[in-house]
Amino acid sequence: MNNNRWVLLLKEHYSAPLSVSFRQFRLGAMLFFLGGVLIYVANTQFAPSATQEAIVLAGITVGGSGFVWAMLAQMRMLISRIVRFFQE
Repeated sequence: MNNNRWVLLLKEHYSAPLSVSFRQFRLGAMLFFLGGVLIYVANTQFAPSATQEAIVLAGITVGGSGFVWAMLAQMRMLISRIVRFFQE
């Protein structure tokens, strides 16, 4: 792909309405909290075992991916606002 195509794709991505970015953020936040709940439940309801460790690992994976997803959405919203500021 040439550079003009990349610029157009980035401009389109960051020109999306904030509602789209907020949906992405909301999904990431929900996954993050779900991961936290999994970790909490595993540590309070399960005896120390391989099962507990597997559930904690799943919680860390879900929570970590949710955190990354939410932070990417935050960056998208921030960059989108900066792009709109300079377009006006």
